[in-house]
Amino acid sequence: MNKKGGYSDLFILMIMAFIILIISGLFIYMGTITKTKLHETLDSRTDLNVNTSQVIDNTFGKVPDAYNLLYWLSMLIITGMILSIFIGSYLVTTRPIFFVPYIFILIIAIVLSVIISNSYEMIITNPTLSSTFTGFTMSNYFMINLPIWITIVGFMGGIIMYSRIGSNEQRMNY
Repeated sequence: MNKKGGYSDLFILMIMAFIILIISGLFIYMGTITKTKLHETLDSRTDLNVNTSQVIDNTFGKVPDAYNLLYWLSMLIITGMILSIFIGSYLVTTRPIFFVPYIFILIIAIVLSVIISNSYEMIITNPTLSSTFTGFTMSNYFMINLPIWITIVGFMGGIIMYSRIGSNEQRMNY
């Protein structure tokens, strides 16, 4: 409860959203490729007394289906992180003098978000991975427009954080 600032929350949001989406996309891609390769190599074998296609579909074939949850789960996690920034900004007790450093940190976060957004766009336009990342519709929208979202979330978080200054002066110890 003695939190003195939420300056790093925007950076954590950007980096974690990028990492979550890349890992989720790679899991979906690897699961699909592995299932396809298993079918290619084992379906043609006649020396086994088992229907390998059915065994693959009943065992490892369920993995890509389970990974399909990551398409919407990734955006749910990103939304939760944005809500936690707003809640954290509400709970922060800060002094008005820290508004100037907050603006500078927000500008740095916006510049960094442009770099992350461009990197993400290069990854999703890769011909090998583009079919996998097309399912991340809302997450792709968020990451491609990351500078706009960081600006909105940063300013809203700052407004929430610094609009409580008058109500917190009784609790703050100067």
